Amino acid sequence: MSDINDVNKVSADNSDKVLVILFTTKFKVQGHIHLLFKDSYRGRLSDHLNSDRMPSFFPVTEASMYDFDGQEILNNETIMVNRNHIEAVIELENE
Repeated sequence: MSDINDVNKVSADNSDKVLVILFTTKFKVQGHIHLLFKDSYRGRLSDHLNSDRMPSFFPVTEASMYDFDGQEILNNETIMVNRNHIEAVIELENE
């Protein structure tokens, strides 16, 4: 069983990056989610986000936050997102 602290560590060695757009009720966030759980079914993003092991807040890296008019309001290396506020997720092709 993994330590809870391991869940919060994001590195290229132990995770796969997935480029996504996340929609909340107030913002759109574009960036990378790091899939930390290798045992999800075929590495599906939905299984990862719905996992009981996923912390309430998780990092989105290389992240930009937009309002719904398309104006960028924040660009940061990491934005912590509360998974309970996600309304929709779109997986994009990695660049």
